[in-house]
Amino acid sequence: MSTKSNLFETNTPAVWAKIFPALGLTVIILLGAFLRFDQLGATSFGNEYYAAAVKSMLESWRNFFFVVFEPGGSVTVDKPPLGFWLEAASAYCFGVNGFALAFPNALAGVLSIPLLCSMVKKQFGLLAGLSAALVLATMPITIATERNNTIDGMLVFVLLSAAWAVWKSVETGKFRYLLLGFLFIGLGFNIKMLQAYMVLPALFALYFLGAKHGWGKRIVQLGVATLVLLVVSLSWALLVDAVPADSRPFIGSSTDNTVMELIVGHNGLKRLLSVSSYEQVTTYLEADAGAAAQSIRSGDLKEIGTAGLFRLFSEPLAAQVSWLLPLALPGLALALFVLGRPRSLTSQHLALVLWAGWLLPMMLYFSFTSGLWHTYYLIMLGPALAALVGATVWAFEQLFARQGRLGWGLVALLSGITLRFEIFILSAYPADFVATSILAVLLWLAGLTLLWVPLRNLQSWALSLVLLSLLVGPLFWSEQTTFNAQPEVDLPTAGASTGQLGNGPLGTTLSPTQQKVLDYLLANTSPNAYLAATLDSHGASPFILATGRAVLTFGGYIGKDDVISLAQLQGMISSGELRYILDNGNLSEKAEISSWVQASCVAVQVPGVIVSSQSRQKSGGPRDQQFTALYQCGS
Repeated sequence: MSTKSNLFETNTPAVWAKIFPALGLTVIILLGAFLRFDQLGATSFGNEYYAAAVKSMLESWRNFFFVVFEPGGSVTVDKPPLGFWLEAASAYCFGVNGFALAFPNALAGVLSIPLLCSMVKKQFGLLAGLSAALVLATMPITIATERNNTIDGMLVFVLLSAAWAVWKSVETGKFRYLLLGFLFIGLGFNIKMLQAYMVLPALFALYFLGAKHGWGKRIVQLGVATLVLLVVSLSWALLVDAVPADSRPFIGSSTDNTVMELIVGHNGLKRLLSVSSYEQVTTYLEADAGAAAQSIRSGDLKEIGTAGLFRLFSEPLAAQVSWLLPLALPGLALALFVLGRPRSLTSQHLALVLWAGWLLPMMLYFSFTSGLWHTYYLIMLGPALAALVGATVWAFEQLFARQGRLGWGLVALLSGITLRFEIFILSAYPADFVATSILAVLLWLAGLTLLWVPLRNLQSWALSLVLLSLLVGPLFWSEQTTFNAQPEVDLPTAGASTGQLGNGPLGTTLSPTQQKVLDYLLANTSPNAYLAATLDSHGASPFILATGRAVLTFGGYIGKDDVISLAQLQGMISSGELRYILDNGNLSEKAEISSWVQASCVAVQVPGVIVSSQSRQKSGGPRDQQFTALYQCGS
């Protein structure tokens, strides 16, 4: 399924035509690598919940296999293992630090760039492939997420690899590539569970419409591939659930202590179910997303905006990922128009099936669902959006070859609409609005002027200049992300954020109060015992990262799990495993344990710490939790 030569390839001197693809792609990869790796991990561990889990996983093979949150092995994190296994391997090599934890994600992001370029180049030609690579390399939310220890960058790379394998199967007719593609999706499931399945409609459609076999054989092969997908996807989950509950950690964020319920519940239905009122949203997020609850104001979700048709085209999401959507969406229709009605589907038709099948369902999900998701999930749009920009560039090339001036008019119209939208985004940030907008407009005018010149050899270069003008905005936003000294790390977002939703640069240090509490605990506990117990991961993570010591959490991630019963807690205290219980103002959420602690344990005066009787403030992040009391239970 080869493509015809495009204008760029046919109107470039022979020697330069050989050099440019490698040189151009190298520059784009280096740019993408710089945006992802510059000062990587310099400000914090990243998301402390996941960072503490990686440190705990390095304590034992048991912890590693089950992906436990704390070194004592009491509870797992709320995700499957593969992404954290890779982070643990990186931390084993480089130490537990911000760079090592983010390295697998950043590397996966860089590797995605040439992989996407090779696919789009094969489908639509050189200029389209390089355009897609450049868009992906500079997409703000992609960079923010891949500079973090969240695992979505690895997921996207695995899913892009799956798309490459299925495309290869369609292209060659070899069944083994289809199996490989669905195996990749199964691996993606073991990175982020059902989120990996968001690409399945596109890949099913691609193979069903494009495979070089009869309809019956296509259905049978897709059935076998789906079986492989399910086996790979559920392998770890079934192994874990087969272990007796008293012989393994509690499955964090599950309601019945099983991975299967975690798949269907916390990481399944809760990502889809709607919530409508302010009270529902507040309760929902406080119960399931920790710091995200702070983003609620007047019934809206400040983090992801209000559900509706224009959610992705409005702040706060527009600056994250949507800069080029006004080009890619009509560009899809334009590419279909250029292709016309075929007697049989060409490689370009199938490519549009793949990339539109990837992008459009995800856009609908992120636009209309009120379920639990976060801004950095938008990284999932990146490859398909970039590829459709490449397809749009290809369509422009074809129009020039056939229609001349009509092509110029369409380029001016679609790029002008896109540029106007980008200026609208930039207008919300007046400090940098004027200079960035002027640069983009000047490049755009220069590109259109050069495009008007009736010299065929200049047209692809002029198109490249027009595309560069549309990348000024996202590149500026990506630069703000890379050089942000105080990034949002618990729930990554692009741009010059202040880290107010998470731990920010404080992720590498303890607060003064935490340090004093830690000093007291280290002086009064055995190295082999639990350092302390507390309600949730926000209270435990800093101490785990500082010491590598076991810290029990009664309620898992955000305090809602039933990790341990009162009887089990009393048994640990009687055996000497646990001596101290730390209350950050939220212990009362476990009413039975709280009542027993206050009746049976003694409040300790930690030297230099002023005890607050107030509960922790819900408006603050993990660092704002107020220290209420440290209790000594037992001798």
